[in-house]
Amino acid sequence: MFKNIKKISLASLFVAITLLLGFSRIGYISLPTPAGAATIMHIPVILAGIVMGPWFGALVGSIFGISAVMYFSHIAPFWVLFPARPFIGIVSGLVYNFLLSFFRSQKKLKNSTAFIISFVVFSFAYLSGVYIMREWFTESLINYSLEFSFLIALISFIIAFLILFIIKEKEGEIVAIGIASFLGSMTNTVGTLGLAAIFKIFPLGVIISIGILHGIPEAIIASIICPPIVVLLKRLIKESA
Repeated sequence: MFKNIKKISLASLFVAITLLLGFSRIGYISLPTPAGAATIMHIPVILAGIVMGPWFGALVGSIFGISAVMYFSHIAPFWVLFPARPFIGIVSGLVYNFLLSFFRSQKKLKNSTAFIISFVVFSFAYLSGVYIMREWFTESLINYSLEFSFLIALISFIIAFLILFIIKEKEGEIVAIGIASFLGSMTNTVGTLGLAAIFKIFPLGVIISIGILHGIPEAIIASIICPPIVVLLKRLIKESA
């Protein structure tokens, strides 16, 4: 009984926080870019999807979507701004459940799994770096775009692998939360910008730039902030059982 009461209270808290961030516009950080603002609105949606389940995450994501329509209606229509938002919670919850089951079945995170995840980070950082260097920097730096991008990607790979190696002996829950948070955030970025591309809201080059300059930092922030909060919330729910 107490567990159910605490879950209901927690669900209400997620809804209240999302409403506050969205309709007070605190959750949107104005920036001088074509997108108009970065956001932290995806954070409570991801938390709701992981802690309360994917379908409740979809509900909280829908609130995010409605606030996004109100905030960005001068930039894009409803059918571009809303559809991806519920899927943030769905993807976060489903990915978390899958990875948690996988890591627990493995007992510990294998070196090969850590390497694969780190290689994905490397590839993403490399391709993003090449694009940024060629689009945003001077001609002298463009000539060395491959070298600079490789260096950045290599550093990203080493950091990612070291982090995963340090925690691989422990339960994989933290890794599962981090990956689920990252992918949930990228669902928002890819889904919304994909629709913006389909309906020609921005040129393709601008869309890619928004994805790199907004989407990647937002995903990284989510993957850092969400794990300790999820662990704490799940511990509180478990203690009330």
